[in-house]
Amino acid sequence: MSPDVPLLNDYKQDFLLKRFPQTVLGGPRLKLGYCAPPYIYVNQIVLFLMPWALGGTGTLLYQLDFLRDYSAAALSGGLMVITAAVIQLTSVHAKNKSVVVKRMTTRNILAEEDEHEFTSCASAETVKFLIPGKKYVANTVFHSVLAGLVCGLGTWYLLPNRVTSLYGSPGATAALFVFGWITLCIGEYSLIVNTATETATFQTQDTYEITPLMRPLYIFFFVSVDLAHRFIVNIPALEQMNQILHILFVLLPFLWALGTLPPPDALFFWAVEQVLEFGLGGSPMSTHLRLVSCVTVCFSSSLNCSLL
Repeated sequence: MSPDVPLLNDYKQDFLLKRFPQTVLGGPRLKLGYCAPPYIYVNQIVLFLMPWALGGTGTLLYQLDFLRDYSAAALSGGLMVITAAVIQLTSVHAKNKSVVVKRMTTRNILAEEDEHEFTSCASAETVKFLIPGKKYVANTVFHSVLAGLVCGLGTWYLLPNRVTSLYGSPGATAALFVFGWITLCIGEYSLIVNTATETATFQTQDTYEITPLMRPLYIFFFVSVDLAHRFIVNIPALEQMNQILHILFVLLPFLWALGTLPPPDALFFWAVEQVLEFGLGGSPMSTHLRLVSCVTVCFSSSLNCSLL
């Protein structure tokens, strides 16, 4: 190949500039291939920052000594559950409306999927564009509750007094608080508003809507270490791990975007296979069904032997 040939041509560069920020931010489409009304971008920014506003309410009440830390977390989580439910119900209501979304004429066939004609900031086509909604009712309820847990535990995780006790620096506290909440907003947006196209994928079709769970899953892992450090004191290694993970927490958006962290389904089957090979002395299975069945049989046999 000639050295004068660019790695990305003009079309690929335009596609990358649209897709990569969307993946980093968890779903907001802040760069479209056509001229969209300003309220499309404003609505996305408001939805993106909504968890921060709710979590900031609990944080402010805690800093003013009106609430305890766990009460502030519970308040933020409860408000987030209500907000997520309203967002999902709004999407369902927009889908039920008999409004036809007209396509804008364009010469670029590959861009036609993204082009819509919007009539107002709260019209059905605008809502369906911003909030595609869930396929299943169970996921609508589950993801809304999960969003509340993420917001509540995230509020507890990023309380300024807590971060200051780990680092003893107001500057570090401010930086981790701001960028940490950006990470939480990214995870929440991907969960309840619009799921981003992930770089790391395990299955071609997300039939059961597992992809939205990827970012909250890793947020829960980071928070779990902090909770362990809160309730299990006098362990220096756990404190050091908590300090390191607080720094890595603000880098999670880039780790997600670069495909460094595996999706939940791939991580689950990998963990089960490691248990089968190194914990139970088995061999790798050719299919997921055989893998889960073999581990289940091995655990059942071990349990029966221990009870005899």
